[in-house]
Amino acid sequence: MEDQASSGGYKLFDELELQEFQDKFVIKSAKSPTQGFSIDRRDGNIELDISDTSSVSPSKVSTVYGIAGTIRLLAGIYVVVITSRKEVGSYLGFPVFRVMSMKFLSCNEALKVSTSQEKRDEAYFMTLLKTVESTPGLYYSYETDITLNLQRRLKLAEGWANKPNWKQADPRFVWNKNLLEELIEHKLDEFIIPILQGSFHSERLNLKGSPALITLISRRCTRRLGTRMWRRGANLEGDTANFIETEQLLECEGFRSSFLQIRGSIPLLWKQIVDLSYKPRLEIINHEETPKVVERHFLDLQQRYGDTVAVDLTDKHGDEGQLSLAFAAEMQKLPNVRYISFDFHQCCGNSNFDNIQLLYDQISEDFNKHG
Repeated sequence: MEDQASSGGYKLFDELELQEFQDKFVIKSAKSPTQGFSIDRRDGNIELDISDTSSVSPSKVSTVYGIAGTIRLLAGIYVVVITSRKEVGSYLGFPVFRVMSMKFLSCNEALKVSTSQEKRDEAYFMTLLKTVESTPGLYYSYETDITLNLQRRLKLAEGWANKPNWKQADPRFVWNKNLLEELIEHKLDEFIIPILQGSFHSERLNLKGSPALITLISRRCTRRLGTRMWRRGANLEGDTANFIETEQLLECEGFRSSFLQIRGSIPLLWKQIVDLSYKPRLEIINHEETPKVVERHFLDLQQRYGDTVAVDLTDKHGDEGQLSLAFAAEMQKLPNVRYISFDFHQCCGNSNFDNIQLLYDQISEDFNKHG
């Protein structure tokens, strides 16, 4: 079971040669040069046969470390490649890398014959894509999938580790999920890297005289994305904004322990009207679907994580207090989720973090029950 959980099984190409020709880009494995594909610079079409490039020399050759995927805009396709990376530690014994820089290869010769308005639109979309290049906290591994927590791995069927990495991945945490469709369609499994957005940190330490490795990995869900103030609450499916799964992994003397904690926006239908004030006003949206939204959210959590305790940390005054009251009212309708309201601001303000014991006293029994 342990071997199954940590098995890499399937290794991706970790160093690629990018050849630039007048009419196409050719991307192939540096170690297995017969493995690769070409992308037409006029229309972005992918071809798996790269044997006809030997008679012509490329205008430029460079090394890239992976393909994040492809984006189709008005006038063609852009290929996103990883141009630099940094090894930041390991997950279950396999190296983990952080994306340090990315680049767009444009395959849109059609732009030459498009209208001036189309060119302006394309230029505008390109400025948006530039923000993708600088997305913070992108991580991946060539030898194992880091979007899947250890607890989930242990429940998966025999043989899953021999599947391509993108098939192993938890789609909720694959940042580039929508960019991989063309590569998946062409069955380029060895080139498909599921990328995680979040944070990753590991430290070696001594635990009662034994060497141990502790890893903290946070996975940001892609289902209701948006910056913090602009995206709040849940959608009708029950997916919440800023949903993050954090896994604390402890490895010591051959044993592994995985502790999961999840957080997200309060799963009601609500929004925040962003202005220049320090605390923008909240607005709760009265909707007949609200009870269903809360139910869908917690049903999804229970199916994925098991027994759930919901800890409400909101301020109990003002707009936040209204939100907390509405949340508490909905939670009373759910018989199988324990709800605890803890005024973190009141109890632990001015750095009185010792008072967190008051919360722990209420949930310690649940902690023990959850193992």
